[in-house]
Amino acid sequence: MKMKIGLEVHVQLTRAGTKLFCGCDSDYRVYATNENVCPVCLGLPGALPVPSKKAVILALAAAMIFNCRIPDAIVFTRKHYFYPDLPKNYQITQYEKAGGAPVCLGGEFEYLDPDTWEWRKVRIRRLNLEEDPGRSVYPEGSIVTSRHVLVDYNRSGVPLLEIVTEPDIPSPRAARAFVEYLLLSLEYIGAVNPRLEGAFRVDANISLEGGERVEIKNIGSTYEVEKALLYEYKRQKLLLENGGQVKRETRHWDAVRRVTKPLRHKEEEEEYLYMPDPDLPPVLTRPLISEAKERLVTLPRHVFEWMTSKGVSREVAWSIVQVQHAAQLYKEALTSGTDPRLLARFIGVDYKGALKDLQKDVHDPGNWPEPAVFRKLVEYVQTGAYPLEAITGIVIPKLAVNPQVNLESILPEKASNVEEVIRIVIKENRKAVNDYLSGRRKALDYLVGQVIRKVGKKAIDPRTVRELLIKILTGERERRERNS
Repeated sequence: MKMKIGLEVHVQLTRAGTKLFCGCDSDYRVYATNENVCPVCLGLPGALPVPSKKAVILALAAAMIFNCRIPDAIVFTRKHYFYPDLPKNYQITQYEKAGGAPVCLGGEFEYLDPDTWEWRKVRIRRLNLEEDPGRSVYPEGSIVTSRHVLVDYNRSGVPLLEIVTEPDIPSPRAARAFVEYLLLSLEYIGAVNPRLEGAFRVDANISLEGGERVEIKNIGSTYEVEKALLYEYKRQKLLLENGGQVKRETRHWDAVRRVTKPLRHKEEEEEYLYMPDPDLPPVLTRPLISEAKERLVTLPRHVFEWMTSKGVSREVAWSIVQVQHAAQLYKEALTSGTDPRLLARFIGVDYKGALKDLQKDVHDPGNWPEPAVFRKLVEYVQTGAYPLEAITGIVIPKLAVNPQVNLESILPEKASNVEEVIRIVIKENRKAVNDYLSGRRKALDYLVGQVIRKVGKKAIDPRTVRELLIKILTGERERRERNS
């Protein structure tokens, strides 16, 4: 049954430095309850808002990513509704009607679908820059189960981007891919750290043929975006197939029970009583455009396509692109003499995998070595100084434990008695030797493995082992033939 999905993605500008209309810290998470507040973000009488220049620049840069029409001036609007976490009883946002003008209208965004490696387009209806409300705390579980609510206003006033799409997304999995790529793009322009708790929230609208649109509120992770939409699709499909009706409503995603629950009937826009905020004059955008463009120098798509043009596989390139610091490392480590594919493997597969095995944060720059270290590792393999297996199996795991360690101190000792070890292995594995001499080529792989195992942690090149084995065994075959 065909579905339509549209998203409203609310992204905190966690790297804006301050709240949207006052000087309080945008990183409210480090403060005690109701400590990161002032008269402006508490909505006290007489307090006047002043827009943050950096937040506006970040919003304009986002609008450019989405190829939006940017007005000459943006107008902030009051959106009236009553809720405990909204101290003014209205939210300062943007609206394309009632005299307002949002940051962008009528855009388009392309995201990468990693299942098919295709770029898919989604139309963007608008992008609003608004203030985040405070945070409601439910001491007895959730909004559904708790008998009372507490409010923390530390978050109140944090700059928030509301990105509204048209219903162009074809499936729950595509919705997840869209949000993941959107967040990655905003991270690349320095707007958000999407891994912070509460850094983004998604409201998803889904409708099936024959039913009304249903909104699912406050989905808190990209994984839950897919799960919530998949559940709601199945719920609506079953209802329609049994002759029921899907009514327009707002539902809450219960991530614990993995179900959607009805909250309320969806309000109409007129109920919010939008009006231009009389305390905020229009903000001219043209003087800020050049600063916004500077943030678009490097975007995930640019890096991905540049890496694949170097011969790096799409899978490895995407693994690197998803970690912005890793992408920067790759760019700085790559020189004219460095193998781009081997470098990509070391960064995007081996080292990243080693960090995950150690349960270290791959996004923390402190967990990565300098670019010169990766360049040196590639050089060791290219020149034959150390075999690939020694670098990936011995050096990189040690480096991940302590990325600041002296590289020379963790290089394995080189095996110096390779031919002697080979002759011992030949003597101890006569069946495998006879199998090889009788034409069973796989026996050679077994013998190579036995040599490497006997050498232990010393560095040894499997190619050298193979060549010596073939040379010695060829000599043995010739002696047998002469004696027969």
